[in-house]
Amino acid sequence: ELDEIYNELVKLRHGMGRKLGYEGYTPLGYDRMHRNCYTEADVDSFRAAVQQYLVPVVKRMYMQQAKRLGFDFPLSFADKDLIFRSGNPVPVGNTAEILANGTRFYNELSPETAEFWNHMMENEMMDVEAKPGKSAGGYCTRIHALKTPFIFSNFNGTAADVDVLTHEAGHAFEAYSAYKTQQIAEYTYSTSEINEIHSMSMEHFTYPWMDLFFGEDTDRRLYSHLFGALSVIPYLVSVDEFQHRVFEKPDMTAEERKAVWRSIERKYQPWRDYDGNEFLESGGFWMQKQHIFLYPFYYVDYALAQTCAFMYYKRMCEDKQEAWNGYLELCKKGGSLGYFETL
Repeated sequence: ELDEIYNELVKLRHGMGRKLGYEGYTPLGYDRMHRNCYTEADVDSFRAAVQQYLVPVVKRMYMQQAKRLGFDFPLSFADKDLIFRSGNPVPVGNTAEILANGTRFYNELSPETAEFWNHMMENEMMDVEAKPGKSAGGYCTRIHALKTPFIFSNFNGTAADVDVLTHEAGHAFEAYSAYKTQQIAEYTYSTSEINEIHSMSMEHFTYPWMDLFFGEDTDRRLYSHLFGALSVIPYLVSVDEFQHRVFEKPDMTAEERKAVWRSIERKYQPWRDYDGNEFLESGGFWMQKQHIFLYPFYYVDYALAQTCAFMYYKRMCEDKQEAWNGYLELCKKGGSLGYFETL
């Protein structure tokens, strides 16, 4: 049923591109993502760099993980997300305590983040507690009439709760900063590959305060976070290449698409082992990524942004204030400039 739904989506989107004068959907998809500064060839070069430079590093890290867990390499897909044998780090404290610690680190991080966070708390611009009947998920949005960001989430007692206070709050801080400098509402946010720099960089900027949330587990949290930020990039570009391949040949059958996914997976993620699961071994894993169905070509943006976030992290380690000044300037620019101009 999912195959049939995607068949219809691909054909419909390909038809949209042709009717609008494009060769197919891909160039239309790029335009719909507001990519006016780089091309398919540029993205292809980025994926090639990931394969050449990053894949070997991530493979070594997974080999170290297998040794740490006492398992053979490659790890089964059922074990891959267990970073430490004693369990992955989880935050200490309930929702109120996590938010209180958020107040502390944003007040200590900078005068700008202190003003932002106090605005969010005092005006109740966050709804993060899980409740019966509440919609799932987490995101940052904006309320233009009040010129303020708003954070929605569902805390669940995992490290993802802290990610809300770093990642989604990074988006919110950018919006709060841009509302002060940008006269046009639509310039409050940029395109997605810039927007995710704001959120991912904030995750790194808050490292010095992670002990507030993880206590004795802080070192393992920092390791698992950096490992996750690195290891997800090969998957992100896998999703991107898959979509390019699909729209190059929109008449592919479901089985042909699965074979394409499996071949891409072997190229960028040679550590994936599905332990004999027939559906996943045949190339079915792509189906769990809703972006492929709902937001075509929106996913490599995260990989581009994480690369820039790592640059901020490197600068932070060398000169914290200089790195913060650059980050603050980036946030103030909002969406007023093109991609490369903003960078």
